[in-house]
Amino acid sequence: MRQRGNNRQRAKARAITAEAQRQRLLLGVVVTILAILALFMWSHQARAALGDATAATAGTIQAVERSTNPREVLVGRWYGEQQRAGGTMKRWVVEAFPDGVFRITFRFYEADGNYSDQIEVGEWAISGPVYFLSTKGWIEGETFLKADTSSADLYDAYRIIKLGPKLFEYEHFVNGSRYQVRRVNASFTLPE
Repeated sequence: MRQRGNNRQRAKARAITAEAQRQRLLLGVVVTILAILALFMWSHQARAALGDATAATAGTIQAVERSTNPREVLVGRWYGEQQRAGGTMKRWVVEAFPDGVFRITFRFYEADGNYSDQIEVGEWAISGPVYFLSTKGWIEGETFLKADTSSADLYDAYRIIKLGPKLFEYEHFVNGSRYQVRRVNASFTLPE
C-alpha cells in the first residue's frame, strides 16, 4: 500500500514538473516574441531615422542617406531664430562637437535694438528618433558657471522631425515647441 502511495506522489510530482516545464517554455516563447517585436519596432525606427523611404512615414524622421550616421550629420554649426512674444527675437548658434559636447550661444534682441547673450554648454546625443541635450553650465565672459545637474530642467529630449546635411528640425517632447536650424560655416556669427 505504501508503495502505491509513493508511486502516486512521484506521478503527481512528475505531472507538476511537466506542467512547470510547459509554463516555462510558454513564458520563454512569449518573452522571445516580445523581444522580436521590440527589435522589429526599433529597427523600423532606426531605418526611418536613417532615411529609408519604406520605413519613413508622415510625421516621422526624414533623415539623411542610409549610409550616413545621424550623429555624424549633426556634428557642426547650426543657426536658428524664433520670434518671441512681446516682439523680441531669439537667435542662436549651436555647435555640436564630435565628442558629444555642445555650446549654444543665444542672443535675445529687444524691440529697441538692444540684445543680450547667454551661452550654455553641455552634452548632446542622438538615439533613434530622439535628440537629447544635457546642460552642464553656462559661460559668462571667461568664467564657467556649473549647473546643478540634479535639476530636471537641464535635460531636454526632442523628437527629430527632419535631419539632413543642411536642415535640422526637432520638437520638444514635453512642451511641444518646434525648432528649425540650418547648417552654417565655422566663421558664421550672430548678427548684432
